[in-house]
Amino acid sequence: MRRNWQIKLLAIALLFSLLLVTGCTKQVFKFDIPESEIPTITVLAYHRILDGGPSFIDVSTSMFDNHLTWLEQNGYNVISYDKFIDFLDGKGNLPEKPVLITFDDGYKETYTNAMPILAKHEMPAVLFIYSNRMKDYSFDGGLSVTELREMQRKGWSIQAHTVTHADLSLFSPHAKASAMYEMAQNKKDIESKLGTEVTGLAYPYGAYTPEVEQWTQEAGFKAAFLIEEGPNTYDDIHPYRIKRHMLYQKDTLEDFARKVTSSPLQVIRTVPEQAQVIDYRPATVIADVVLPEGVKVVKVYADIESEDLSARFDAEKQRVIVDTASVGRGHHNMTIKLLGSDGRTYVYGWSYVIQ
Repeated sequence: MRRNWQIKLLAIALLFSLLLVTGCTKQVFKFDIPESEIPTITVLAYHRILDGGPSFIDVSTSMFDNHLTWLEQNGYNVISYDKFIDFLDGKGNLPEKPVLITFDDGYKETYTNAMPILAKHEMPAVLFIYSNRMKDYSFDGGLSVTELREMQRKGWSIQAHTVTHADLSLFSPHAKASAMYEMAQNKKDIESKLGTEVTGLAYPYGAYTPEVEQWTQEAGFKAAFLIEEGPNTYDDIHPYRIKRHMLYQKDTLEDFARKVTSSPLQVIRTVPEQAQVIDYRPATVIADVVLPEGVKVVKVYADIESEDLSARFDAEKQRVIVDTASVGRGHHNMTIKLLGSDGRTYVYGWSYVIQ
């Protein structure tokens, strides 16, 4: 009788061990956040996956793993770059709740840390790399051709990010030749070393102007990616102004979930305008918005490149007012987020340049 109990206890222990190994005890991440009523295409933007990283753009390995687990548990479908471009070309459809995962720059940790985690979840991704981060040999400051080819074999697409990580807005409007070199040579470098077509460009710093947008098309790119936050919608996605949600070290998993589930905020006017170049430092920036019927603003958030700014909502004018007196010269990516009375987060991002 005693032996039978010992066998039962051993069986229970073995079953518990099996549950641990197979991941059946995986933590379930759930937040009570309503999804957008309008179907959206979410594009996520990472830079470096690194534990204890010194920069605000560093996301820990455990948090990145949690991001991917949350996507799986909540019915999101991570798509490849090729599938996304085919959709833009009108050659195919996307699954429900599509997500494109992108990385910028070409940090070594994209290969050592991000790639294995994505492989574990069997998810593809895109890397936008600039030429100076790509070498024929292995080095700490970037990625070798051998490493990039391995990433391609594991489902990664390698796309363009200029030669030197140049702020392309600085070339506008008169230095077209320099801008074209940065884009076209980077495209050529990647294609010649990896043997695959390069059709996408991520603007370094998200910086662009109307002239840069035109030059991007002339350089042979089919798509250009911003750091302007917000979801893309099927009806008005702009192939040369693809919005991306930036992920920062300070973001909690709930912050991530709110970005992915965010609703597009309808904006009818901003001052400064999108991609406008101005020669003064405004004390405030405004955005006139149109909210869904019956939705009231509960709270207002605003930030520039992860730096939180003071903001308020004028209900009578339906206007978001952001205090920007501390914002200096250069290219800036402004994001406004409105928490609605329906529990949804409405997001709009745009950029402008202060010369």
